[in-house]
Amino acid sequence: MVGSIRKAVAIAALACGALQGVGFADPSHRYRNTASVCIHLTIADHLSGAALNTVKEEASRIWIRQGIALTWTGPAAETCRAVVPIIFDASELLTQGGRSSADALGLTVFLGRAQTIYVSAPRAFKMLGQTSAFDQAVATQGERDYRGGLLIGRVVAHELGHVLLTTTAHSQTGLMRPVFGLRDVLSTDSATTELSPIETNRLAMRFSLIPLDSPSNERSVLARSDLAKR
Repeated sequence: MVGSIRKAVAIAALACGALQGVGFADPSHRYRNTASVCIHLTIADHLSGAALNTVKEEASRIWIRQGIALTWTGPAAETCRAVVPIIFDASELLTQGGRSSADALGLTVFLGRAQTIYVSAPRAFKMLGQTSAFDQAVATQGERDYRGGLLIGRVVAHELGHVLLTTTAHSQTGLMRPVFGLRDVLSTDSATTELSPIETNRLAMRFSLIPLDSPSNERSVLARSDLAKR
C-alpha cells in the first residue's frame, strides 16, 4: 500500500441522565453558497429504514449549518467537491481499528489522499440500551429507531468532520470533541454539534465558502468602479 495510514476514532461515553424530547430550530447556513459533498454509503449492519433516514437527516442538518450540503442518493455528481465512503459495518470497524477501537462508534481511516468512514450501528444501539433512562423514555420501536438514528447521525457528522477538515485532531468542545455524554448526544442545543472558530475558518477556506456578511461580488465590483472614477 502507498501512503501512511492514520486513524481518527470517535467514542461516545454514555452517562446516565434523563432523556428529553428532541426538537430543533436551527437557522439556515451562514454562507452565500454551499459546497456539495457526496456520500457513498455501504450498509452491512442491520439498520431500519426509519433509523437510516434519521441518520441522514441529522448529519445533513449539522453540516448544512456549515455550508456543506450532503448528497446521499444516486451516483456521485460532477458538482460534488468531495466523495466520502461511509461503511456501516461493526466487524469491519473492529478490523480496521483494532483493540484501540473496542469502544468506538465510528472510525475514519486516512490512507494517502483517501479517507473512509466506518460506523457500528449495533454498538450505538447497544450503548443507548445500557442506560435505564433510555429504556424508560422509549415506548415504541419507532422512537427507538429515531433516537438511535440521531446518535448515529451525530457520530457520522463527527467522522465527516475529520474528512472535511482533513485532520485526525479533536477539539475541546462541540462536534469534534472525542467523547460525548448521553445528554450531549441527544441535546437540542446546537452548540453541542458546532465547530470551533478555527475549524469553521478552515472549512470555509477549503471549500471557498462566502459568509453572508461579506459584500457580494456585484457590490464589490461597483465599489471598485466608483473608486476608479474618482
